[in-house]
Amino acid sequence: MKRLIVLVAFFVFFVSAKAPCVISDFYSLTWLGNPSERHQRLLDWLTTNGDNCSSEQLVGIWNNLAAWVGTADSQELRGKVLYYYARAVEREKK
Repeated sequence: MKRLIVLVAFFVFFVSAKAPCVISDFYSLTWLGNPSERHQRLLDWLTTNGDNCSSEQLVGIWNNLAAWVGTADSQELRGKVLYYYARAVEREKK
């Protein structure tokens, strides 16, 4: 019975843990050659990982967007970065 409780507790903690925001993963997607694919993959990355990023990490992404993303840069991509930045600032205020 003890083992079952420990196993259930471990599972709950494992599932509830957030994946860290790794900016190098975002940067590695910027090397894709096709701008349309690059744009879509970066949007997907932000949607998946944006809530896990701190405001400082999102500022780093914002400051490097032009250099990293190139022709795949768009209002939609910048809007997502701003959206997750605002959420991070609110989260960090608490």
